[in-house]
Amino acid sequence: MMSTTGKPRGHLQVKGGKNGRRRTFHAFWWDTDGKHGRCLGPAHVRDTGRRTARKAVIWRAGDGPKPTPEHVTPKEAEDLLDDILREAEAGAQTARKQRETHTLRETLEGWVAERTANRGLKASTLHGYDTLFGRMYRDFGADTPVDEIAAKGLVSYFEELTAQRALGNKAAEAAIAEGREVVQVDIPSWTARPPGCQALEVATKAEAVQLADAMPGTWKHRRRGAYRIVPLNAPRAKRVPCATAQTLKAQGWVVRSRTTTRWVEHTPPSAATFNRYRDIFGAALDYAVRRKWIDANPMDEVPRRSNKAARQQILRREDLYVPAEVDRLLEHAPGPFEEAFWLCGAHAGLRLPGEGLGLKWGMVDFEVEVIRPYGNWILNQDDSTKTDFTPIPMTLRLTNALRTLKRRDSWTTDDDYVFAGDCGRPVSAKHLREQFHEAALQADLKKIPMYNLRHSFGTALAASGKVPSRTIQALMRHSRLSTTEIYMAYAPQPELAHQLALALEPDRPLATVTAIRPVSGNATPAFLERLEEEIPAKWLREVARVYAETEALQTA
Repeated sequence: MMSTTGKPRGHLQVKGGKNGRRRTFHAFWWDTDGKHGRCLGPAHVRDTGRRTARKAVIWRAGDGPKPTPEHVTPKEAEDLLDDILREAEAGAQTARKQRETHTLRETLEGWVAERTANRGLKASTLHGYDTLFGRMYRDFGADTPVDEIAAKGLVSYFEELTAQRALGNKAAEAAIAEGREVVQVDIPSWTARPPGCQALEVATKAEAVQLADAMPGTWKHRRRGAYRIVPLNAPRAKRVPCATAQTLKAQGWVVRSRTTTRWVEHTPPSAATFNRYRDIFGAALDYAVRRKWIDANPMDEVPRRSNKAARQQILRREDLYVPAEVDRLLEHAPGPFEEAFWLCGAHAGLRLPGEGLGLKWGMVDFEVEVIRPYGNWILNQDDSTKTDFTPIPMTLRLTNALRTLKRRDSWTTDDDYVFAGDCGRPVSAKHLREQFHEAALQADLKKIPMYNLRHSFGTALAASGKVPSRTIQALMRHSRLSTTEIYMAYAPQPELAHQLALALEPDRPLATVTAIRPVSGNATPAFLERLEEEIPAKWLREVARVYAETEALQTA
């Protein structure tokens, strides 16, 4: 038998009945798939009387012409065997190439698996990758060899790259009427459920009741002639990427796939969107280079775009509510449930809806009146927060609102969600957003995203002038101080205003200057001497200047 990497080999054999009648030529060969055989036709041969080392007969062509065109001479049989071996070799090369060729899907999913093993990616990050990869699969083809993509280059593709935004039917109709570029795309998705947890459907109520009692489980009337039975405590199906779906299916999970047709609008990409596609695709192709699937990364020829405008983004007044507007919003809250939820954003800076829906009673400490937000509800499942959590002190109004929810009859243990529905799971984020916009409309407030209540929290802290920037950074749970700087634009700067007044209006009396009176007698020199040991010289000169100005005001 030949190896998986060797060339095909074979031999000829003449088989026939007694007295040499009905002799036929047979070809036998071995390739990567094993041994094969084929009858080449009736043999026109004659025994030469000679034998091979293995005692096989050496044949020559028979006497006279061939009886029929189908008869095969030894030379013709050798030619036919050579043709068979060439075909086998070509097939083996194709098979080797297919084994050695790696697809775009294999490259992207392999990179994600490597990154997950090294860094432990969050569910929301994996979902973002899955969405981006879905577009790559639509544009290039999931089964396209990655070396073909690398050979063609990607400069022209990224020069024409557009951002894609999903639209509902009404929004799509309006966009088409305005002449915008809107197309329909098919988006595949996969859901997985543990074995034994799948729901069943029956046609009658009696069957549903009987089956639910036998499981045990619960039943619900879905539509006419359809009753759905779900096992007790069965987890909901969760959305998973294609690679994860295949892995779970092999483990016995119930995996379902569906294709959704969505309206998508094409718009020019921002620098951040462009760089995100470029960087992620480039990192995946770096993985292919490390595995020696391609020789070089074609993304090296695609330059990043400047993101300076995004870094200089300004938090505008119309993007948030000031405390008075937050109070007006809360006055129109439908109930204590919504009021408490919105206060988590406006008075604690939680990222709504995810961190609010992921909040559990065990994270709310009424004894010391702080919230420890380390949970996040993303894609209908628990996840960790975007950044490291910091205990956040609760205001009196937030404390009272959460105490009101705590007095409900169910779902109040440490492991229960604060904003749980009837089934104990967090309520729908869509419902909370609709209630938020309705309350803002009733309060005659401008329309902002519910998430921006977090911005209201940050700007209120900065505008008070009493909370240092580092403290705001910690309460907002920013990993970089530069992110917090968008709120510091609302912080008062009395010292700088005083310096500007001295420089630009030196003759105008400073109404904000308060006379500093010594404790007893002329204690100023002694006080300054003590300060000389405690503070730097440049600060000491400033204090002395302020003392001189106040003394001048007193004598004037």
